[in-house]
Amino acid sequence: MKYRRALSCVLLALLLVLTLAPAAFAEVEFGEDSISGEHDATVFLAGSDPTSTAKVKGILFSAGNTVSVDGESEYAFIAGMSAALNGDVSRDAFVAGNNVGISGNVARDLYAAGNLVNIRGTVGRDIFVGGKTVSLGGEIGGNVYLSADNIQLADDLRIGGTLRFNESAKVTGPKELLDGAVIYTNDTAPETEVQPETVVQPESGTQPESAPSAPTEPVRERNPVLSKLKSFLFTYIGLLLVAYFFLWLTPLWENQDSKYAGADFGKYAATFGIGFAVLIVVPIAAIILMITGIGVRPAFVMLFVYIAALVAAPVFLGFVLGSLLWRKAFKRPCNYWAELAIGILAARVLVLLPFVSFAVRLVSTCFGLGSVACMLGKGKKRAEVPALPEESV
Repeated sequence: MKYRRALSCVLLALLLVLTLAPAAFAEVEFGEDSISGEHDATVFLAGSDPTSTAKVKGILFSAGNTVSVDGESEYAFIAGMSAALNGDVSRDAFVAGNNVGISGNVARDLYAAGNLVNIRGTVGRDIFVGGKTVSLGGEIGGNVYLSADNIQLADDLRIGGTLRFNESAKVTGPKELLDGAVIYTNDTAPETEVQPETVVQPESGTQPESAPSAPTEPVRERNPVLSKLKSFLFTYIGLLLVAYFFLWLTPLWENQDSKYAGADFGKYAATFGIGFAVLIVVPIAAIILMITGIGVRPAFVMLFVYIAALVAAPVFLGFVLGSLLWRKAFKRPCNYWAELAIGILAARVLVLLPFVSFAVRLVSTCFGLGSVACMLGKGKKRAEVPALPEESV
């Protein structure tokens, strides 16, 4: 039964990843602050102000405070307080943030959500946008689905399909666009007005204040050896501090130890499969929540938890490696402090090896996410009812 559940989880993960093929089968790379050049891989870029000018032949995940994507990718998942997509996406793009600006080109579908959303690019198929204020221009090849309080349609907007927006929105734009629009009802929305008037647009080549723009300064090249060494040390110390934080304040590692100590391969495979599913599904689910108006706040909470779990994921593989090395190889008694330090160091060293780097990163990320998902989804155990004493004859 355990192997059957594990096989089901692995098959589900493979099914999900096939929906993003072939980009999902690329190598996985992690970056900080900025990336450039060509990357035949799936790239995770995180930092305070991450910037991408790279050509990514795979999926680009970028998250931070101010996120700017000026390069190319097959798929783009962008989340930040301020998120700007100014580059080209050859398939689908998912963008979420407080201020969202899109002036690039998306070949297929675009999903965007935020407080202020400004779109001035080209989208080949449909767009799905949710927010408080949405300003829309450029060229849309398919249908447009909008859910917002205020909608501003530019004079240069071209829509190949049907424009749809909620009846509670205050809309300004060209009369010919509004005449052919489909307005869907919202029973909980207050009465609003639709004004077929043209909204004043900024001068050509400029963006509204709400749209974040990419930095104009070129990205400086850094010493590759020192940069890798610095990244290695900072990442190792940061992961170790996260692991020690949980060891100091929670029984996390005791619970992990009791769960996986002596466990068969099926339990590890099931956790990996769950983590792979979480890796793909959560960003899409958060965007859908924002767009449909079911809950913007829950969606942002989901994204923040997802990003936090993604950052902390490698420590779980480090714990498994550390326990194996410390107890099996070194023949030493259980010591979580030493096991975490050795295991995380071993995992980081394996990531540097060219032939196993992809496998280690994939297993580390998915196993960590799966472990976090299992902990968050674990229900409370029922209190055992003591047996009644037998009556004496």
